[in-house]
Amino acid sequence: MPHGPAYGYYKGARPEIAWDKPGGEVAGFWPREWMDLLGAEILKITERYEWEVWQPDYRADKTYSHKLDTGVTHRLFPAEDKVYGRWPLARAWMASGELVKSLREAAAGRVIVLLYGTCGFRLPFYAEILRELRDIKAPVFMRSGGLFRAPLSDIGGLHRPRTYLELLSQHFWVKAALARADVISEQASYSLGEVRKVYRGRVERLTMGCDFSFWRPPASPSDKAEARRRLGIGEGKKVFFASGNFIPLKQLDKLAEVFRELGERDDFFLLIAGHGREELARRLSGLMAPLARSRRALLHDFTEGESLRDLYWASDVYVSVSTDEGGPASVMKALACGVPVLSTPVGETADALSEYGAGRLVPVRDYAAWKAAIEEVLSGRLPPAMDIAAAKERYDWPNVAAGYVRVFEGLERKYYGEADAG
Repeated sequence: MPHGPAYGYYKGARPEIAWDKPGGEVAGFWPREWMDLLGAEILKITERYEWEVWQPDYRADKTYSHKLDTGVTHRLFPAEDKVYGRWPLARAWMASGELVKSLREAAAGRVIVLLYGTCGFRLPFYAEILRELRDIKAPVFMRSGGLFRAPLSDIGGLHRPRTYLELLSQHFWVKAALARADVISEQASYSLGEVRKVYRGRVERLTMGCDFSFWRPPASPSDKAEARRRLGIGEGKKVFFASGNFIPLKQLDKLAEVFRELGERDDFFLLIAGHGREELARRLSGLMAPLARSRRALLHDFTEGESLRDLYWASDVYVSVSTDEGGPASVMKALACGVPVLSTPVGETADALSEYGAGRLVPVRDYAAWKAAIEEVLSGRLPPAMDIAAAKERYDWPNVAAGYVRVFEGLERKYYGEADAG
């Protein structure tokens, strides 16, 4: 993984898996990283593989390791900042010499190296890893978790001269680095085209997923009514639900501003759940405060499991207004719960909504269009929900995991002979 544990999102809370260090500091992680979840699902359907998640961590003073109940092993490696490149394009980025050293040692055996990119593959740390793997016979699978853009796709904007140089430099080193990959997976149709601008090898369309036996519609209207009662939502209101990390690309602050523009009307309830760094959480809380005081909104703490499912059950429409998404899984859960979706046209789920004539898509930064779509819902015209059977075929974890296993077995045959050997 290209980033450390999410310490900043939990406001000093002790990680679920933690180690006490000398001096009182704690190192650890929360086992909700996508690679932990994907590994758990892979191990459910096959015994062929062991799955390890390797993560750099500024807090780690040595390598820490823990095996989860799912069978996934999660390791934290000491990390530091490193200057990549030369002046005037030099920049500092996370690095982990210990992780790279351990990877070289592991790659001498029978392994598949999966590099997970949360912001595409424009990462100096991954470029360094790919260079290290050039002389090692091991398959490399790169899996994007965000909305990848080729560097030259950004060059048309208005930038400082140095930025143009950076984008040109990125184009060449990204293209050179990705040549080492055996396969790259993307989710959204847009990003598949962007990958082709810098990579000529094998590209697969693979997404993430959710458990459709858990994420399901409420069994009866009374379940929905009870979920609303617990949240203090008054009768006769259309409930709009959004969730995610409090980061700018999610545009949750913009969503709150649009709802404030609805004036004094009292027929809606805006429900937002998630967490983030303190300054962003404080800003969002401030924007929602006037609506919350009039019992037309609630900023809900980060939650998961049945508590999160209750939020979906309480809602009439799920809202996703990000500028950049790979999936997102939050929309997949809405589809599994039978909730109509209002979304910006980004991510793989937006492709699915278009393909099945479901949901309502609004431009990424056309806030007037957001308001018009919300007012349309309030007038009684909800977006059509996606067929749950179609969503299950596309996003249920066993189906998703099988797609990854198919790729892994192909890589095994390519490098190690028959997939059932060893």
